[in-house]
Formats: sequence, C-alpha cells, structure tokens
Amino acid sequence: MQKESLNIMLTCVNSQVSPSVIQLIYGHPNYDINVIGIDAVPLSDNLGKNFCKRCYQVPRGIDEDYIPSIKRIVEENNIKLIFPGSDEECITLAKHREVLNRLGCDVACSPYDVVSVVSDKYRLIIKLKSAGIYTSEVFSPETVSDLKVMAKEMGYPDKDIVIKPRFGRGSKGFKIITREYDKYASFYNGECYRITLEEIIDIFKEQSEEVSKYLLMAYYPGNKYSADILVSDGRVHSMVIRNNGTFPKINPPTQVAEIVFDEDIRSYAESIVGVFDFDFFVQVEVGRTAEGSPGLIEANTRMDATLPITTGLGLNFYHEMITYAVTTKMREDIKDFRSHDSRLCFKRYWQHLFENADNDTY
Repeated sequence: MQKESLNIMLTCVNSQVSPSVIQLIYGHPNYDINVIGIDAVPLSDNLGKNFCKRCYQVPRGIDEDYIPSIKRIVEENNIKLIFPGSDEECITLAKHREVLNRLGCDVACSPYDVVSVVSDKYRLIIKLKSAGIYTSEVFSPETVSDLKVMAKEMGYPDKDIVIKPRFGRGSKGFKIITREYDKYASFYNGECYRITLEEIIDIFKEQSEEVSKYLLMAYYPGNKYSADILVSDGRVHSMVIRNNGTFPKINPPTQVAEIVFDEDIRSYAESIVGVFDFDFFVQVEVGRTAEGSPGLIEANTRMDATLPITTGLGLNFYHEMITYAVTTKMREDIKDFRSHDSRLCFKRYWQHLFENADNDTY
C-alpha cells in the first residue's frame, strides 16, 4: 500500500546538526516524508538545502515579514507540521499557531502563553517557585549598582553565582561570577566562562542599558543534565535524560553525553511538566547543587540540537511528533525507559561537504 505523502517544514536547516535531524525526519513507517527547509541565510550559502526536498530563505524569526513568508511557504507546499529550531521562531510560530492551523499546518511547540514564560528564564523560575518547586534564588538587576547588592545577597564571594541573559540561546552571555580564577589558564584554554564581579561591573558600566536584560542565579557545581521529553495534555509519554558532565555547556551543540536514568532528575523534570501545559516537546535542563539535589538551569520548547540522542534507545521523537500532528493523539505504546542493560554514550562526529563555484555540493 502506498504511503500518504506529508510535507514537513524544518527551520534553521543551515545549522551543522540539520543533516542528522533531517535523516531522522525521513523514514517514517506510515508516511512518505518530504522535508521543506527554511533558513535566514541566502540559498547560495545554505548547505542544508542539499538535504531537503525544497528550501527557502526567510526573514529572521523576530522580523515582521517572517509570518507572511511562512504562510506563503505553508500554502504553496501544503505543510502539515513545522519543527522550530530557534527560540525566536518558536515564540513567533506559537503566537500565530491558530493562523497556521487554519491552513492545515501545526507547529511542534507548546501554546504561546507557555512559550512566552518559559523563554524568559527569570519569569520561568519565578513561576516554578510560586508553584512550590525548588529552584535557585533569582534576581533581575535594573542598574549596575544592583549587581553588587544582589550578588552579596546570593552569598558572593563565598559562593559562585551565574549571570546570563533572560532571553537567549547558545550560552551567549553566560558567565560564572567567582571570587578569583586563573586568568592566564582561562585565556590560554579558551574556556573563558569565569569572571569576577568587579570585571562584570566594569563591563556594564560601559553598557548600563544592557544590565536589565540579565539575571543572577546560583551556580550548580555538580553534573548537568538535559531531559528531552515527549509530552501532550500534561502527560509525559517518553523521557530521555543525558548527563552532560560537570562543565557548563558553553559551546553547543553537545559533543559527548551519557544517557542516564537518575530517578530524582526524572521526578524533578516531571514536576516542572506538571506546572505548564506543554505540548509536543520540552527540554528541561537540570544541575546538581553542592549537596547533590536537582535544580533548574532552564527549559526549552524549541527542538533541541541533540534530540537525535533518543535514537540510542530506539526512539525517534520526530516520528512520534509527526504521528501526533496527523492523528492528534500520541501513540499509547511509546517506550519510556527507566533503565537500560548497557551503558550508552552519545558522541557527535562531524562529516563534510565540498562546494564548487556553481554552488553544487558533493
């Protein structure tokens, strides 16, 4: 019997991880999939086009012309589902989800009221604290002088703390504020994620209007985890947890991680899912405190670059989300592993392409 043909849109297809993601979107057991790719870079520079049925250049997710461009592509290609790969696109697509639904297209993300809170790391923590879930203390400075006052209130300099943007991705603007560190080693090794409070204050004295875009929170010195969760109607259908090690994720995407089954990390992630009406997918990032307890780092509602890790357990979250979009129900028999009979370690290994003067690749 011939399979039903479906056109699926993937954003950010010029990213280095898109070939492996596209490979997983293809090969659905029930549908013949065509991947329609989009990215903000010109098609002449977009290597991801080589892995898609068709590919388009679109405005950035924050631009006013983004949704009109998406609507045009959706109508021209009869798109059934969009996988958003960036925070900006996820927010914009969630906001206009009903418009896209009327065109027969769904978006693999949570409702806008959820996405808008979760994408603001400060509002997310405040929401969870009000729900009785343990998180770090969090502060949102308005002025440069607030930095010193708030840092002291959080225990600095006896305790390291984190400064990072309220909105953002890719670890941009992330720093650990510490009493002292080896400046030469930080310079030489390229791991420049430690900084003193005095250095932070000097930086924001020159950019004082930027300080309100940041937050301060505790630093978790223990292992850091990412829980990739397939979810609908407040129910966790499957969760795959990876241990990213003790070092902060400062150069994504993840290169090496071990699939683990820590019950306390799972329970903590489940408690966060219980607060929000998540849909399709959410990633909860968790760190261990000095005492070993779980604490929230952040959560993401867009597709994660390391989501292919789920295939290590024989799970394909992309296929499950496609089925959900078509049937409006998650399959009841999706596997949700609580253990595994052997150690599984994810390791990323890059490939390459060549491009000639005519933009042909091989």
